[in-house]
Amino acid sequence: MLPQRTAAQKDLFVRGAKDGQKLLALLLASCILLAIDAKTPLFDGARMVLSSPVGAFYFVAEAPYKLGAQAVEAVTRHSELVGENDALRRRLLEVEALASRYDAVHDENSRLRELLGAGTRVRDDVLVAELVGVSSLPRELVVDKGRLSGVVVGQAVIDSDGLVGQVVEAAQFTSRVLLITDPNHSVPVRVLRNDVLGIATGTGDALALKDAAVTLDIARGDRLVSSGLGGRFPAGYPVGVVESVVRDQTEQFANVVVRPSASLDRAQQVLVVFAGGVDDAPSEAS
Repeated sequence: MLPQRTAAQKDLFVRGAKDGQKLLALLLASCILLAIDAKTPLFDGARMVLSSPVGAFYFVAEAPYKLGAQAVEAVTRHSELVGENDALRRRLLEVEALASRYDAVHDENSRLRELLGAGTRVRDDVLVAELVGVSSLPRELVVDKGRLSGVVVGQAVIDSDGLVGQVVEAAQFTSRVLLITDPNHSVPVRVLRNDVLGIATGTGDALALKDAAVTLDIARGDRLVSSGLGGRFPAGYPVGVVESVVRDQTEQFANVVVRPSASLDRAQQVLVVFAGGVDDAPSEAS
């Protein structure tokens, strides 16, 4: 014998059947509306009306994600730019360092070419020496060539512009060069303009023509070269240019100041001369 349904069970069954019918009806209506929308422009107006608020809602919903993505991209791009700037800055420093080194090498090559040009005027061998030290009292240079390179005391030392001094001490690997501007140094000279002879003595920063009579024919701008007298220096090396001549008729001697021809304060390389003489002693016309 089958059990009898209660009233509540009957109501639930009836509502379930009605809900199923409603769902079926909605599905049929949806299919019909989709077919009509696909075949006809009947719902275009309604779609345009509804698209605006839906689009706005979509924009608002997507905004945080888009802003977050843009922020991440901005941070990433900033980091990349910082890295690129650091790399470019390092590269710029490298290029500047290379450029400064190129300038230094270019200047050094120019000085060496000038020295070699001066060496071609000397009949005998010369030795290129590098400056390794400077002394102010006495005024001396220390060069990186000594007895092992054949350097001996008394050799003349020149640069591309003129007489620098002479070797006063030769060690195994280095030598001391007394500058012509040292008060203890003197060199016999000749005035190119008129062959007047004299002795130029160092005054510390320049030279003075020793015991120059007030009647001596010498003037500002006269060029002096080594005369070769005394056998210490070969003849013809540029020594200096007369910078000033002061004559006091009450005095026996004139005050003649000579500016050295050699670049004594900028020398980096010098030439040690191994024998005396130059090919042609210069004249005033040259």
